[in-house]
Amino acid sequence: MDINRNRNTNVKGAAFHKQAKDSLQSILDHFMAMINLMKVEDVSQIQVKDQVPRILTNTTDDFEMRVRAHNMVRAFESLLKLVSDLKDQAVLYDFRAINDAVRAQRQRFKNQQSDVDTKLVSLRDRLALEMVKFEDEYSNKSPFKTANN
Repeated sequence: MDINRNRNTNVKGAAFHKQAKDSLQSILDHFMAMINLMKVEDVSQIQVKDQVPRILTNTTDDFEMRVRAHNMVRAFESLLKLVSDLKDQAVLYDFRAINDAVRAQRQRFKNQQSDVDTKLVSLRDRLALEMVKFEDEYSNKSPFKTANN
């Protein structure tokens, strides 16, 4: 059972590791491509006749940067989902911690139960004593007292 759980955990861990590595690589690749697109050309080399192709190139570069930025955002969202999944797995599948918490809670309730039982026994004894006193008082004050009492 523990071997299967460890194997399953290792497989999930490897999948999480691969997903994180792929997302980070995607972010890095897109960032480097965006840096390469941000080239600055010398104005003296650009002539007036080259303005139309330059505008077209700039528009294309702008579109490519937007697409790459969107892909980076998707990779970051994938990383955030991965972190959320890891947190959920740590919380939901940490049976040892859950069992320890249940054991501690059970022990706390047992202690409370014994405290309440002790208090109830004490209260019962005090009530019994008071009832005996009230019965004695009632029987002494009773107008229907018989001659034998």
